[in-house]
Amino acid sequence: ALPISSIVDNSGAAMTTAQNVGGGLALRCLFWALCMAMAGWRRADASGGITADERLLFSDGQWHRNQRKSIAMETSCYYTTQEAMPYGCQYSRAYSAVYKKDIQRETEKEALMDIFNSLAGDFWRSNDNWNKELDPCWDFWYGVTCNEHGYVIKLELADNRLRGMLPPSLGRLTSLLKLDLSSSQSNYHLHPNEQMNNIEGVLPSLAACTRIEEIEISGNSLIKLPDDLWLNAGTLRVLSASHNNLRALPQKLEEFKVLHTLELDHNVIKEDFPEDFGSLTNARIIHLQYNKLQGEITQAIIGMNRVQVFDVSHNPKLAGELPEQIIVEWADQDYLSILNTSLTGYISSLCLDVPFCWKFMYDTHQDLTWATVSDVPDIVTMTVDLARSGDRK
Repeated sequence: ALPISSIVDNSGAAMTTAQNVGGGLALRCLFWALCMAMAGWRRADASGGITADERLLFSDGQWHRNQRKSIAMETSCYYTTQEAMPYGCQYSRAYSAVYKKDIQRETEKEALMDIFNSLAGDFWRSNDNWNKELDPCWDFWYGVTCNEHGYVIKLELADNRLRGMLPPSLGRLTSLLKLDLSSSQSNYHLHPNEQMNNIEGVLPSLAACTRIEEIEISGNSLIKLPDDLWLNAGTLRVLSASHNNLRALPQKLEEFKVLHTLELDHNVIKEDFPEDFGSLTNARIIHLQYNKLQGEITQAIIGMNRVQVFDVSHNPKLAGELPEQIIVEWADQDYLSILNTSLTGYISSLCLDVPFCWKFMYDTHQDLTWATVSDVPDIVTMTVDLARSGDRK
């Protein structure tokens, strides 16, 4: 047997050794596992997608296993063991007594028809198969995705001419993972987007939707998020409600521990910047521009050390001092935007007059006291000497 110490002494020698002993699969796997552990490679975060910015270098398979909940009904036909579908996806099963007697399926169908009637479904851009005589899952209602159990997991009706107010029964879609009722743009290349949604009123409570991960309702006329939205905080990763008429931020932000994206820009939110905003420690994208935020940003935001984009621009009454510690603590930062605010401090002095302040524009120290003589390039010394001498040649 090959001693483990000989494998991990150095990567080059270890690989050569592994090859010399016959290239055994088990040995090679052990070698790479040990090397990744020693190098401190980050394991995959099962709560998010596989993206470069998440630095996925090694996965234990947990992320992939967690995606089973997102598999569409028609894809699950090959492995489902549901009593209602013992032989896979045969259309005749949609009308069998075993399938139709499920109370939850019937409740969700009624909720979908409530949405159809409340949002002028007859005038939608596309309403294929939305008919109470048909089954939402088996008959592929437009924008509806079901899981292997025949329950609705996605409702995606972006740019579909939705008009009206959402019914409270929306919250009965208890298996929902994604809700997308957004509008994209008001126009494209000067051509009006005639398919825009225009949902008014209040987003109903989704407290019973205990699995929901994405809420995308941008580009409507909503005035309020549900007061109990924090009850979804355990699973909610994306909350995008830009370009509405919202007047307040979600309550109890400290509960939103897995929130990745918060987009509430272009609303009319008029309240003090929350003291618990720094609790969003997993947030990557923050868009709060073009609101009426006031009060002061506090030192608590230092803890948001995974943030990439932080945009609070065009909130003229938003004050406070941006802590210099974010230069170091926000290691993944791409840019921040504080144009047209009343923020102060060293970072603000460099960023207040630009729409996008990229990290390289503010992460340089005010002076060179942090550096030793050997750290300063010769060209810098030569430039300083030239300036002091007054020689302009």
